[in-house]
Amino acid sequence: MPGVYVGEKARLMSELDDGDVFLRVNGQSFKKADFLVAVSMQDKLRRMLAGDPLTGANKPAEEYSRWARPRTLSEILRHALVRQFAEKNNITATKEERDRYVTSLLGKLRRRGRTLESVADEFGRKEGRLFLSYIEDDVIAQPLRNHFDTEHTLNITDEDVIGVSNRIVRFQANAAASNAVERAAMEAAIAEIKAGKDFAAVAKKYSETPEDGVLWGEYLFEEMTDDQALAEWAASAYKGDMSGILLLDDGISVVKVLDRCPEDMPPGRENEARRDVWKLARISRKYFETTEDMTRPEIVRMLTDHRNKKIQRKVGDAIMKQAVIEWPHGTNFFQRARKAASVRPPAKPKEGKEQKGTKQ
Repeated sequence: MPGVYVGEKARLMSELDDGDVFLRVNGQSFKKADFLVAVSMQDKLRRMLAGDPLTGANKPAEEYSRWARPRTLSEILRHALVRQFAEKNNITATKEERDRYVTSLLGKLRRRGRTLESVADEFGRKEGRLFLSYIEDDVIAQPLRNHFDTEHTLNITDEDVIGVSNRIVRFQANAAASNAVERAAMEAAIAEIKAGKDFAAVAKKYSETPEDGVLWGEYLFEEMTDDQALAEWAASAYKGDMSGILLLDDGISVVKVLDRCPEDMPPGRENEARRDVWKLARISRKYFETTEDMTRPEIVRMLTDHRNKKIQRKVGDAIMKQAVIEWPHGTNFFQRARKAASVRPPAKPKEGKEQKGTKQ
């Protein structure tokens, strides 16, 4: 959290009274009671977004509330800074900008056709008032970016779209040409192995990671399932089997089973169901992932998101440069520091746990 600690003693939020001030932003004070309303509002908003009831027991919402408290502090600070800066610089949203944002929000909240005020009533008086306040702060986000867009980088021109489209076409062409070279090298490696050459020797000649041609690693089957192509091939592969060209997560590979045998069960676990262990070697080459050409709306959306983020950084820097943020009771409101935690001995590994291979 940015700002300065101005109190004499750090305190937890649970130690504060509802009327105690825990934050000042450019002189505006926020009390613990304000924080509690913000936590409740954020909890109900999450429930609404998930389609859950706004009241009553709800385990996901309870879990959300626990980790959301630090984020609620950030939201209180962020909204205060945005609101104050916009008011100071007379930055407002047009009716069209507000209507567009509200329409999108009501759709996300599953409240299409309703008014924003009627949705706020569902939150309750205090939470509803804060909800409406936060909405107005969020509506101002795009006008804020426009205010700082002195070079008009947020305007997407035909030339911008054509430029991105041409870069995509060039990348696709270069990737296809490179992949053809990589596949040709892999096919040459397979031909040499089939002609009788040693797998490891061929890997040393062709692979980008030649050491994998001796022993890539030892794997239980469940360790291979994250890479579907490898798992599908290995499911029926036994000692001596060699794959064709597999497109794996990290490129293309030819994989050989050096051995497939029951795992070694440590003492005390002999009665557990045995599983197989695959000892694998491979020849690997890089491979460029290609995607279909993007449509104009996709390119415009990509450019807009990228430029919005760039301008948003300028907005944040300008706002923070003028901000005076004070924390009368510190910022560590939810967990008191413990010296003992830093000297706690590390946990001992459990005996008998098998060592798993690591996919490279």
